[in-house]
Amino acid sequence: MEGEMPAGKNFYIGCGAGLAAGGLQGYGLRTFVDTKYRIDALGDFGQPSVLAGLIGGGIAFGLGLAGFRGKGPLRSDFATGIATTYGITALATGIYSLLFPVKREQAAAARPRVVAKPPVRVVRGETRAAPKTPQVRISRVGAGAAEAAKPARVERREEAQFM
Repeated sequence: MEGEMPAGKNFYIGCGAGLAAGGLQGYGLRTFVDTKYRIDALGDFGQPSVLAGLIGGGIAFGLGLAGFRGKGPLRSDFATGIATTYGITALATGIYSLLFPVKREQAAAARPRVVAKPPVRVVRGETRAAPKTPQVRISRVGAGAAEAAKPARVERREEAQFM
């Protein structure tokens, strides 16, 4: 039976599962992870979708072909079908992500963030004069010596109520 092509029902079920897994991996990484994380030293190869597609897809495709020929660790039709089609699909999505990289600026422009600011109403205002006795500030050594030497000034406090 060595060298025969697996053509059983389990092989085709495995092919469908591998195709779905490889496609969803490429889409998910490209959409959600490439916009946030990247290895800048690798350039466009540093995108997670490219790395996972080329490395993971290459390994899976190699294991699938070895199992297809009756060698290697994968012996069942199902595992061979998954590994082969996942590898092909992951390689294809990795190459696509390499050729058409997601830029961080494009991703930021594609998803504008809406920040709602609550309305503010001043409830009460109060003015305090500078204290009559000199104020001494204790700070860490070397941190802000110029700030510690500033003279006391008049402070105005306002309380705000958020609606």
